[in-house]
Amino acid sequence: MVVSDAGPLIALGRLDLLHVLGQLFTQVQVPEVVVSECMARPGNPDTWRIRAALDSGLLQSCVLPPSLLPGLEAGESAVIIRALQIGAAVLMDERAGRAHAEQLGLAVTGTLGVLVRARRRGLIGPIAPLVAALRASGQRLSHAAVAHALAMLGEGEGA
Repeated sequence: MVVSDAGPLIALGRLDLLHVLGQLFTQVQVPEVVVSECMARPGNPDTWRIRAALDSGLLQSCVLPPSLLPGLEAGESAVIIRALQIGAAVLMDERAGRAHAEQLGLAVTGTLGVLVRARRRGLIGPIAPLVAALRASGQRLSHAAVAHALAMLGEGEGA
């Protein structure tokens, strides 16, 4: 079970790969504040795909009272609070949020982690072209994290 922040959902939506979440996790919860972030650009294909995933039950929206953790925004705070409530892992790319979640003992993965898991399970092909597509769409991915992910899969430095 995992609670997701907006970044990985938007990235996977851009790649039309939201469906892999259902094959990697038993349940994917998304706090309502994060759903609102994802719906902020209604004309984007990733927004339509996230809406469809919510409508189909692949993603499950959950309502939490507003609460902020020190140094984090509402979405990251809600994800961490919900994960603590239900004993779930966190799906998040944002660095400060990831560090906070890890300090609280939560398991954390991000977009690259999902792509690596999906590749290892044979759900998708090589991730280097996917990383290139994300970067071309404006997604910021650390060179070190990408190099590590590609090395773990034996894909080299192609992205």
